[in-house]
Amino acid sequence: MKDLAWNEDFINKVVQGDCIKVMQQMPGNCVDMILTDPPYMISSQTRISRNSASKYKGKDIDLNFGEWDAQWKPEEDYLNWCKEWLKECVRILKPYRHLIFLFDRIKITSIWEYLETLNMKGRSPLSWIKSNPTPRGRKVDFMKAVETAFWFTKEAVKQDYFNWQLGQAKDYVIDSVPHNPRYHPTQKAEKPLKQWIEYLSKPQEIVFDPFAGSGTTLVVAKKLNRKFIGIEIDEYYGEIARKRLAEISERMF
Repeated sequence: MKDLAWNEDFINKVVQGDCIKVMQQMPGNCVDMILTDPPYMISSQTRISRNSASKYKGKDIDLNFGEWDAQWKPEEDYLNWCKEWLKECVRILKPYRHLIFLFDRIKITSIWEYLETLNMKGRSPLSWIKSNPTPRGRKVDFMKAVETAFWFTKEAVKQDYFNWQLGQAKDYVIDSVPHNPRYHPTQKAEKPLKQWIEYLSKPQEIVFDPFAGSGTTLVVAKKLNRKFIGIEIDEYYGEIARKRLAEISERMF
């Protein structure tokens, strides 16, 4: 990819490309908060039928989210890739600032230990509780209603970088999975992102998302009067993100 100019080609932009290669062009200690939703490697070829003969009627449930979530085999390759992009995230994150990423709770142990070797302090995990989780198509499981966001702070924790003046806030947010409109198969709700950005960054600071998808994190950041940087490898979703950003004005919440 061509060399990009810091500020001009990054600030308030959605950059198309591989996030590791793009981050390598960014200077160290340059972003104020990282909030992202990387691939979980949870896709499968399973398709659960919910036809008229099924007890739980409705649309079929497809658990193949796309090639972007199922391209690593074995799991060790996936975890090594995660360590690569996380290492770059830590490098570009300013001291005392925050990294939040949604992630599979089953796979977090080695990633948590790795981040600690990079002088990142693990904090209490945060949760998005879905008020409308996907119904189970089989009678063997509970509905998956909780997504976990893992929160780390670079170096020592300083009170100045948590906006306590906003008042006490729970470590979970209840919000529905967005459907109208639905831009991305794993699109996140705005309400939890809003709380995390409000408490862990300040106006005009840079919120960075290396897996921007359809741009929900960037949209929320813009509404909250933050600067933003997004990276998205898929041209289709990157263009959706740009259109969504162009349609909003700051401070819409």
